[in-house]
Amino acid sequence: MKCPYCQNDLHAQTSFCPYCGNNLASPTYARVGAQKSGHAGAAVGLIILLVLGGLFLSGQLTPLASRLYDDSRNVLTGVMCLYPPLCPGSTYTTTSGKASYDSQVSFTFSQDFSSLSYNVTAVAQSDSYGFGPAYLLNGHSDTGYWYQIGLAYNWPLSSGTSYDSGFHFIWEVFAPNGTTNNPSLSNIPDNVNANDTVGLNLYFSGGKVIMSAVDYNTGASMSQSYTAAGGSRFVGSSGFSGSTTPTSLMTEWYHPDPNWTTMRQVVYSESSTAVASGWACISEYVPPNPNSGVYQSCSSQMILTNSPQAYSYHGLNTFSSQFSFQTGPSP
Repeated sequence: MKCPYCQNDLHAQTSFCPYCGNNLASPTYARVGAQKSGHAGAAVGLIILLVLGGLFLSGQLTPLASRLYDDSRNVLTGVMCLYPPLCPGSTYTTTSGKASYDSQVSFTFSQDFSSLSYNVTAVAQSDSYGFGPAYLLNGHSDTGYWYQIGLAYNWPLSSGTSYDSGFHFIWEVFAPNGTTNNPSLSNIPDNVNANDTVGLNLYFSGGKVIMSAVDYNTGASMSQSYTAAGGSRFVGSSGFSGSTTPTSLMTEWYHPDPNWTTMRQVVYSESSTAVASGWACISEYVPPNPNSGVYQSCSSQMILTNSPQAYSYHGLNTFSSQFSFQTGPSP
């Protein structure tokens, strides 16, 4: 259907138009028949910040989070960037009690994919300050865009001193020049429960990349499209240092204290396309300076089999196979 105010296409049930911000639940709202997409003229590099869902329920958000919304619209503008080195305007410093340290435990793929699909278990875990991780599927397109879709738990706000409680679907897109908006959290909070199985998907369709997530236990889902800019595949890396925005899986976690290494087991799995090889990497740095590494190390190239191969560094562990990637303790 189309927005009755600005005539842009609406791709999901939502109470507010993500383009003009008008309240679609008002008495003047009338449903309009679906038309072909009207986004073909969207400028390359523009991030469309879309949050699915309705109005906030009173008391659902912390006071800080509530102040980040304009006129009760559900467009979140202050969530911490998923990859700070590429986020303009970041002014993060190491302040006591502030989630200043970005820990990333990842596996970079060496091969190309036309689509990516992984399941991840919704693990509720947090550090001593209450901040939690994001479980991310990342795709670097052959035209240089980087797409991220994932599930976040107690994800920090841009202040770094507070967070949105619970699980949230989360996505972000980076243009080739590094421009982005803050990531979008959908439905505050999403209907995702601890230990649910969540599917994460990236694929090309109709000149766009579709980023989608679904909770197979509750049926909660989100889907967001963004221009593919002529792209048709997610490209692998030639080495662990070949790209700062690789096609990969990643558990990412912001902490107020450096060297936080307590992590529960998280398993990413799929069954359709075997991963041939890649690199496991474990790192931590202070954004937005990617050279401010607290620690960083990557494995040599792993030729994957059905048996998990371990890689550990600085008290953190990974296990990689053709069909799964695990962060946290041993299986």
